[in-house]
Amino acid sequence: MVEKRMAQSKSCEGCSHAHDCKKAYEQLGCVEGPSVTRAVLLAFVAPIVAFIGALAGFGRLLENVVAESYQVPLAVVLALTTTIGVMLVVRVLIRPHQKQ
Repeated sequence: MVEKRMAQSKSCEGCSHAHDCKKAYEQLGCVEGPSVTRAVLLAFVAPIVAFIGALAGFGRLLENVVAESYQVPLAVVLALTTTIGVMLVVRVLIRPHQKQ
């Protein structure tokens, strides 16, 4: 680990921006902006939750309706379709509230 730190410091020795890097990272750390938590949850967690919920629901619905060998593939296709639909609806509903 010591060798890695030494190698990184040697690469900055001849750089004309060596002192500016520190300033740039300090400025990035002090930037005040809107929280991205909501966007991250909608973009990454919501599709996963929607897919798992739809997969469980369709799996339960198809238990006595479809042959056992077709239940899981059909449930997956229906869950993917439902997830895509949910995300499109969420996207349409959020669009008017986004800053331009």
